[in-house]
Amino acid sequence: MSAKLEWAELWAAMDASPAEWIPTTEAMYWQMLEVLPPRAWRGDCFLVGEPLRHDSEGKAVHACFCKTGDSYRARNLTVRQFHELTA
Repeated sequence: MSAKLEWAELWAAMDASPAEWIPTTEAMYWQMLEVLPPRAWRGDCFLVGEPLRHDSEGKAVHACFCKTGDSYRARNLTVRQFHELTA
């Protein structure tokens, strides 16, 4: 997937492909960073402060946004997955 997605299309793509990083826009990255204080943040990656849902084990699942160079991407992660990713 190479198209940069925002809002409904982004959320749908993140749910449909949970193991994939979905390209998004700089505007979406900044909107999500500024909407709430991040739940976790390291470098240019952060978890949105409010979880989207809880997984089957009861762990909160947050939208994660990352900036790499000039590209922006998103994926749903738990706090543990985020820390493993950014360690």
